[in-house]
Parts: sequence; C-alpha cells; structure tokens
Amino acid sequence: MPAVSRSIKNIRQTNSERSGDSPKSPMIYRLALFDLGGVVVEFDADRVVHQVSQLLGRSFDEVQQVIYHQELLLPFELGQITPQAYYAGVKDRLKLSWTYEQFVRFWNDIFVENREVIAIMQRVREHHTLMALSNTNTLHVQHLRATIPSLAVFHDWVTSCDVGLRKPDPEIYRLALRRAGVPPEQAIYVDDRPELVEAGRSVGLTAIRFESSRQLAQELRALGLDV
Repeated sequence: MPAVSRSIKNIRQTNSERSGDSPKSPMIYRLALFDLGGVVVEFDADRVVHQVSQLLGRSFDEVQQVIYHQELLLPFELGQITPQAYYAGVKDRLKLSWTYEQFVRFWNDIFVENREVIAIMQRVREHHTLMALSNTNTLHVQHLRATIPSLAVFHDWVTSCDVGLRKPDPEIYRLALRRAGVPPEQAIYVDDRPELVEAGRSVGLTAIRFESSRQLAQELRALGLDV
C-alpha cells in the first residue's frame, strides 16, 4: 500500500480508536491548528550553533549545550525572561563577542516559508478558522510576523512565549480551543513531532503528523476538508 494511503488509513483508525467509536459520517470541523517550525516554516535550528562554534573555535556540542540550556531556553520560550536576558545568559556562558543586535540577526536568520503548506492553509481558511500553535520565543514570533506576510493567513496565534505554556502540556491545547470557542472534536491539529501529535489527541483533537504537503493535503481531504 502506498505510504500516503497507509497514513490516511492510520489517522482514521487512530482517531476512531481514541474515541472508542466505529467510523461515522465526516465530522464538521471548524478549527485547524498548525504548528509553525517544521510545518508552516522550514528552519535550520542548528545554524546559529554552527556560526557561534566557528566564531569562538569551540565544539558544536559545547555551544549547543549553552544555546539550548533548559535554564535559558525554557524560560525564554515561556515568556519568563526577556530576549535581552536570554542573550546575556548565552553571552556570559560562551564569552560571546556579538552585540545584542548581531545576536538577534543570527538568531532569526533560520527560517524559510513552506509555500506549499501555506497554499493549503489559504484554502482551509475559506471555510475554517486557522490558528498557529507553537513552542517559540518572542524574537522568532516578531521576526516571522514581520518578514513572512503570508502568515497573515492565521486568524490567531497561540505561542508558548505569550501564554506561558508549552506543548505537550494539555493546557495549551485547551487554551487554544477556548480562544477559538470550539470543542476539541471540531478541531484538527497538524504538527511534525509525534509526541506533540499524541498530546493533541489526548485532549480530543483530530491530529495529523505532518510529513509533506502532499500527504497533508490528502489527509485533510480524507477528513472532509476542501483543499
């Protein structure tokens, strides 16, 4: 069986098993939640690590441990510290010579829009509410909204740095549903990370693991969306 066909069959089975029901007529979905990085935008998360590693003559692993240190990145993504505080923590630990402005430029220069996915989302938007649901930080949110005009396709954004919650915490999914005024059984959720897809299913969302734009379009059609 072709991979996409197996994937569509699996999502039907998984969502049916989750509810304990046998297959029924297509659900009327009102909301589509999309993760950002790895779905709507492609990104090279290690680019800044390589650049700092080369600048300082230090190993990739050593720099990576600082850039992604949970005492720095986690509060940054939860909106508990400012971008300046995150930069100061990285600068202090690595003895980094970049100014804050240089750091911001390199920190943000990792994204490319996925035009095929955005085209799908534009078709979904014709009949459904679109919401971004992402673990991210203030600098990346500001950069994406300022530099990729097509992201205006979203009706609303729920980001970890704004709401103080991160996926896979069930509360961030519930918060998104409350903001949209939609029950979980009327929402579709798209993410590229399996553990976050499962977290969405655990609160009642119909979840799709993103693999490609073609696969996404076919799975959305299988759920009754006109894409």
